[in-house]
Formats: sequence, structure tokens, C-alpha cells
Amino acid sequence: MSMRHKSAAAIAGRRSAFTLVELLVVIAIIGVLVGLLLPAVQAAREAARRMQCQNNMKQLGLAMHNHMDTYGSFPPGYLCYDESGNRYKTGGWQHGQNEMGWHWLPMLFPYMEQPALWERIKLCEERRGPQHTQNPCDDCEYQAPEHTGRGQLPGFSRCPSATNSEVQFSDGSYGLEALAKGSNYAVSWGSGNMLSWESSKTRGAYGTYYTTQEQIVVGLGGSGDRFQNKRGMGSQDFDDGMSNTMALSEVLSTDTTTDIRGVWMSPAMGATIFSAFLSPNSKENDVIAACDEGYSTGAGPNMVCAEERSTADVYAAARSQHPSGVNVLMADGSVRFGSETIDLVNVWQAMATAQNGEVVSE
Repeated sequence: MSMRHKSAAAIAGRRSAFTLVELLVVIAIIGVLVGLLLPAVQAAREAARRMQCQNNMKQLGLAMHNHMDTYGSFPPGYLCYDESGNRYKTGGWQHGQNEMGWHWLPMLFPYMEQPALWERIKLCEERRGPQHTQNPCDDCEYQAPEHTGRGQLPGFSRCPSATNSEVQFSDGSYGLEALAKGSNYAVSWGSGNMLSWESSKTRGAYGTYYTTQEQIVVGLGGSGDRFQNKRGMGSQDFDDGMSNTMALSEVLSTDTTTDIRGVWMSPAMGATIFSAFLSPNSKENDVIAACDEGYSTGAGPNMVCAEERSTADVYAAARSQHPSGVNVLMADGSVRFGSETIDLVNVWQAMATAQNGEVVSE
């Protein structure tokens, strides 16, 4: 073989491998491509989670309308037949009120393909009897064998974008038995505090049905009725139109046992109801009846709170871990997105009220 051919073969042999510099360049290019693609992948995953969250809300909206087809109305936000001074409270005997009925979420179980949960609710009512005045939040979560309220809710109640906690609410030193967290969806209480339902200017799609003990405990025909399914808002009650009124939005739970946010068994503010008093993902603190005032989440939606138990001036904002806002279910069953930068008074609070005569312009 000639020297020229040997040199060409040697060069070809040397070029069959990467140099260290070439390898580092390739790794750097791959790193840049991954850096460019990762946000797109994360955005696609969040889009899928947000779509699943919207589908959950649509299923809840369908259940609300199936309830309306059956009873002529949405379920009431919750029932209260206690003394007048307790008409805004959602606690139990530890806080001086016992006479409450069920709230909107358990009343939808028959329409959410949750027969087992509904049977546990009915079993608890049978055990309690028509003359029992105890708040079901206090009573049914520890009643054997059903333990209603201690278990986590099925997937329809959770937004896949939200970080949920498996801790149980115990209300600190007050001795309330464990209540599970598991809900990221809450109905609209209007634009004010816990007494929003008392005024047409602030009333939302849901509110308290406040009545007498005789109607609830004795009931028509001699049997108690702590559900009162017909006492919610009917389609004729939405003066502003069901397509212009929020029915439900998102809330976030916390991983502390003394914070009631996320508790599905309770109609407390921040648990299964919210108020448009604050804007979506508000930078202001929630004011709620059971709050861990030392709680801090760092990055993400503001979850710091203040505790208020002696007045009706409590409110919790709609909150989510979606970028820039929250999903909203309208009373007609459609789903929209509420931006964090939405006009608080002219749009967000107008969407929250059902009888205030506003024309919503987005």
C-alpha cells in the first residue's frame, strides 16, 4: 500500500470518533433543545389538566341541572334552623350552634354516580332520627359504621392542577372530630360575606335556607327533612340570567389540620363555598372561621388567612393553581375562565350576583 493510501486510511480512522469538544457541543445543543421544549411540554400538561378540571365542573353543572329537573331548583347552599344569631355560622356544638342540615355537595351525590356515598348519607340520617338536631358536620363524620366525612372524595371533586393534602381538619383545641379535605370546587355565595343571601344586591346562585326547627325536625307529614332539596334557587330566581351568573368556581386546600379550606363535609367559607368579595387568586388574605394564621405557602397563590368567628364578615376568594386565573362554571352549565386581572366590581362581582340587575361586559 502506498504512503498516500495509508495516510488516508489513518485520517479516516481518526475521524470515526468524536472529539471531546464535539461531544460537549452536542451535549450543549441537546441541553438547549430540552430547555426550549420543556416549557412547551409543561404547558401542554397544564392545558390537559385544566381541560380535565373544566370537565369536572361540567359534570357538577350537569348534576345541578338534573337536581333542578327533579326538584325545580338547585340544592340550597346549606340549611340552618338555629337561633337568628347563628344563621351565618357553619361550625357545631363547640361554637354554640347545632341546628343545621346538609349542604349542596352531598345533595348532588345521586346525580354524580356516587350511590355508595349517598347511601352513607342516608344511613347517617336514619341513625340520627327525625328529632335529632345535631349538625351533620359534627355528627355524621364519626357515626359508625359510615364515618361520613372522614374519607376523601372521588376524583370528580379534585382539580388535577391543584396540590391536595391528605391531612384532616380537627379544629385545634375545640375537639371537632376529623374531617377530610378533598374538594377544589365551591359554589358562589355572591359578592359579600356569609350573609350575602339576605340581599338581592349581593345574593349569588347559592345561599343559606334559613327556616324554623319545626319545618326541619318535624317536617310535613311528621318526618324530619334536613335536605330541603326544593329550597335552592330555581331558574326563575336568576333575574340576571343563568348565563350571566356564576354557580361554582375553584378553591385550594391547605396541608394544615386547623385550616378548614378544602373540607368537603362543611359549607364553610373556603371549604365548599366562596365569595366574589375578593378577586380570583387575590393577593389579599382570606378571612375564614377556622384558619391557621401562621400558614404560608411561599410561591403560588396567596393562601394566608385571618380568622373570624364572631361576625358574618368572612370571605374566601376563588383560587387555583392554573396560570393567571380560575375556571368558572356558570349557572347555565357553561364554563369560562376568570382572569386574575378581571374588573372586580363591574365584571367579577356582577357575575357573582343573581338578582342585582347588572349587565356583564367582559
